[in-house]
Amino acid sequence: MRQHASRSELKGRARAALLGHYLPLSSAFLSLILLEYLIVAPSALTRVYPPLGLILYYAVNFGIGIFFAVFKVGIAYLFLSNACGQQIYAGGIFTGFWHDPGKAMRIQLFPALLLLLPQLCFQLFFVRFRTDGGAFWLGLTLAALLVFFAVSLFLKILYSQAFYIMLDFPELTARECLQRSRRLMRGSKWRYFLLLASFLPWLILSLFTCGLGLLYVYPYQNQTYAFFYLDLIQPGRQSS
Repeated sequence: MRQHASRSELKGRARAALLGHYLPLSSAFLSLILLEYLIVAPSALTRVYPPLGLILYYAVNFGIGIFFAVFKVGIAYLFLSNACGQQIYAGGIFTGFWHDPGKAMRIQLFPALLLLLPQLCFQLFFVRFRTDGGAFWLGLTLAALLVFFAVSLFLKILYSQAFYIMLDFPELTARECLQRSRRLMRGSKWRYFLLLASFLPWLILSLFTCGLGLLYVYPYQNQTYAFFYLDLIQPGRQSS
């Protein structure tokens, strides 16, 4: 089995690829944040009429999360294109709309459904804790939050390559993209986790800049993940 690039090597490649390209990539990030706010913010109004309003709120947000898979494809396209030395522009964030958006949403749907039960348990325990208080409900809420976080992180790592695969192999179905992501991540999940964790200090520092630091961190992060994918699919890697 060949030697994979180290975290420092991947980050070095990302920094080199970002030189002269921060403006379109940061602009794409700002566009995504603005779109998310414009789409998600109105859904909060449904919470005015509990309990049906609360159910509608979570249903709407679940649907929005699936829909935003189309923009995730656009983000993957931008950074993968930049990693390969291709020309990029901020409008590339909408690329997912002409790369089979239905497939993108089906890819997002599977892990979202797996997360649904742990997320609902956490929300129910949290609502009960806010209503009744007490150490018992607090303990259940914290335990459910821990389970939700662990499952969410595992699924994020397991299917982290699905949208890159979708772009690279358009002939594959959504199910095949997910399967191939699982195969690619065999033996690399811990390496990807450490790569994720290595950006935590950057994200924490961004909080002290009122989020402005994300204009640097977000492209840096996603460019590194694109190089991670390219490193995974290099010839010579054995799948077990």
